[in-house]
Formats: sequence, C-alpha cells, structure tokens
Amino acid sequence: MDRIRLEGVSKRYFRLGGSKLLAGWLFRRSSRRHDWFWSVRDVDLHIPRPGASLGIIGANGSGKTTLLRIIAGVTHPTSGTVTIHGQVVSMLELFAGMQPELTGRENIFLNGILLGMRRREIRRKLDSIVEFSGIGEFLDMPFKHYSLGMQMRLGFSLSTHVEASIFLVDEAWGIGDAEFQSKISRRLKELAANGATLLLVSHDLEILRQLADETLWLHKGETRAFGPTEEILSSYLQQHPGR
Repeated sequence: MDRIRLEGVSKRYFRLGGSKLLAGWLFRRSSRRHDWFWSVRDVDLHIPRPGASLGIIGANGSGKTTLLRIIAGVTHPTSGTVTIHGQVVSMLELFAGMQPELTGRENIFLNGILLGMRRREIRRKLDSIVEFSGIGEFLDMPFKHYSLGMQMRLGFSLSTHVEASIFLVDEAWGIGDAEFQSKISRRLKELAANGATLLLVSHDLEILRQLADETLWLHKGETRAFGPTEEILSSYLQQHPGR
C-alpha cells in the first residue's frame, strides 16, 4: 500500500483579480484561455515505502508549494486523484495556528491538540519540545513577543514531535542559525529512520543530497524528471549552472 499516490494531479487557478472575475460573471463574459493558469499539471507520484525521503526542486513558481498544499489537503486538485495512507503533518506555515496573546507553553498545548496530540502526550514531550526549540527561558512569555526565529523554531519543534507518518517540509532550513539548521537535518533523519515519509522542498541542493533518496523536478507545474537524487540534481545543475 502506497503512503502517497498522486495520479494525474492538476491544479488550475484564475489569473485575474477578484473584481474582474466578478465582472465576468455579472456580464456572463466567457473566460478566455489566458485567464487561467495551471500551477500543477498531470503529476504522477507514488511513494510506496515507510522511511522514504523525497526532494522536490524547481524554479520559483514551478508548483512545488502548491503540490505540497494538495498533499496536505489545504487545497483540492482541479483534476486527478490523491490517496494518502497515514497522518500528515504540514510544515508549510510553521506558526500559522499560534495565538499571539497566549504564552509559548499555552500555544504548545493548544496547537499540539490541533495537530492530533493528546494532552498527556504533550505533557510527556513538553521538555523535549522546549529543549529542541531553545525557548526555555521565554516559555511563559506571550508568543507575540517572540522573534520570528523563535516562533519558527517552536513551530518546527512542536510539529516534529507529532507521531505522524508523513511530514511535508517547505524550506525549513532558513530557520535560525547554522547550529539550529544542523538540528533540523538531524531531526528529519531521525524521523525517516523511524519510518516517517518526508517530502522536502528546498533550493538548497546540498540539503537534498543529504536527506532525499529520490527527487522530483518540477518545471512550470509539470514533471521534468524523477529519480535518484544525485542523478536528478546533476541534470538540474546542467540547466542551472549558477546554482
């Protein structure tokens, strides 16, 4: 049974602003072809085994984040099918659910529950979550007073303490200093070693070399290539020598 199976997945968005869309509807103006664009088009992807790590590369606007949002269930495909087996934790917006007036501690409990954790599980893991994030002395300070880096470190730490099957990670390596970025890599390797499936979007190709078994290369929403990471990155660099 595949952990993740995408078959012919496409996502179409309307290109024009909302007012023009409304005007077109009011005056029954038929939508012209150029009013629409395909963010993702006809993508097939099968990830069959636990512990697999998949990298996703491509230029800005190639559909990488849209594809993760579809897998996360944040948005639905225009066409195609998505089959997921296992709990998904999305790290696309690391502190999206955090409440600014609540303390770090209160947000850990609130968002942990929203992520599917039980209160006793959160209590059991609290010290580990706090230690990993490095916010210990600020734990009972309102979240709104945290720096952006502190907010993201706490969000990442909490997300990776959830006992999930699939983790979606979008450019997490911009969080914190070099030491924390090393902690991120070690933590993701631990998750994969324990059987979690990882989907990793990054412009840092060295990170993907370290973490991704296979890589999907998207170009203008379509699959340009898919295969072993070193092979795909080599082809990618031939067309993007400055990277």
